[in-house]
Amino acid sequence: MRTLLLALVLAATPALAETPLDAEGFDKATRGATLTYDYGNGLFGTEEYLDGRRVRWAFEGDLCIYGVWYQKGDQICFDYENDNTPACWLYFLEDGKIRGRYMGEGGGWEILESSRDGGPLPCAGPDVGV
Repeated sequence: MRTLLLALVLAATPALAETPLDAEGFDKATRGATLTYDYGNGLFGTEEYLDGRRVRWAFEGDLCIYGVWYQKGDQICFDYENDNTPACWLYFLEDGKIRGRYMGEGGGWEILESSRDGGPLPCAGPDVGV
């Protein structure tokens, strides 16, 4: 009976069975790619994943910012050049696409990979052509 009850609870709450990507899995799924993310109400932004756990990020139509990422517990955290507060996420790979759940203040909302490109992130402003 307990086994059946546990199985029913797990089936009803798939989030409990999710395993977030660790640093190795996240690097393998992203390095060399430029990913655009949606958050449900439209475009969230685009990030280019560079060697050495470096990134270049831009919200739609905004300037590019640079940063680095690292693993902290189950989370992948980003330190960007213009912000002293790390942005930490849980990332999952679903059907070959990245899904992220924001874990910072006001967290719990999610982004989903909407496109993947091998080219550089097009940057507005001072980084044009980089």
